[in-house]
Amino acid sequence: MGATYGTPCLIPLYGGSGGGGWGSSTTGYGGIGGAGGGAIRIVSTTQISVTGTITVNGGNAATVNNQSGTVCYGGSGAGGAIHLIAPTITGNGALTAFSGSSINPYNPVTYGGGYTGFIRFNTTTNSFTGTVDSIAAATAFNGSAAYAAAGPLYNVPANITLALPSLNITQVNGIAVPANPTGTPALPDIQINASSAVTVNIAAANIPLGTVVSLRVTSDTANDAVISCAPLAGTAAASTASCSATFPYAVSIASLRATW
Repeated sequence: MGATYGTPCLIPLYGGSGGGGWGSSTTGYGGIGGAGGGAIRIVSTTQISVTGTITVNGGNAATVNNQSGTVCYGGSGAGGAIHLIAPTITGNGALTAFSGSSINPYNPVTYGGGYTGFIRFNTTTNSFTGTVDSIAAATAFNGSAAYAAAGPLYNVPANITLALPSLNITQVNGIAVPANPTGTPALPDIQINASSAVTVNIAAANIPLGTVVSLRVTSDTANDAVISCAPLAGTAAASTASCSATFPYAVSIASLRATW
């Protein structure tokens, strides 16, 4: 069956994944997977009232008999995404983001039993009293099996197709950090031998110049330390910064945070 795409924050906004097909390698016949559910975002500067139904359900799987008579089963499509943003959200309607169904006896999925999509309200006043999937929504809803969440009002980025920001540690004490560090204590990404402060180099992209990056060092043998690095300098597409940090003996984990 198709997996749920994206994150509960719904930025960027994705629909559901289509279900996989399955068939015979010798005949080429196979069951067709269901389509993924759609994605919809509604934004109002005043109020959204849902009195009807908003549906982004995934499609049902199909089956086909191949030339040998074997039934080939497709996978169900995942539910999509619904995002409502307004100072006030009201109404008694219904919002659904169920998966489709599959009759595969090896992995049966009843309607809505697979990968449910995301439903999110961002609002100051949530007066919606309808249903979100199968959940009654009184004033708020969070952390359910339906991936439904209510959060504070915010403005959608003007262009969510812009390049995403990135922030990485590139070197510690002159030693290059792997491109994809794991942060696993049992298998450190780099090893240094220094009892005093060392230089930590940072690279950023698509973060405003002048932003001050915070470096947090966590260790089992010392208290956590938070160091403010120099402001990012360079260009909006590629900037750098550095700071000095002391890494206690044994394993330490370094992480970055930038707020703008």
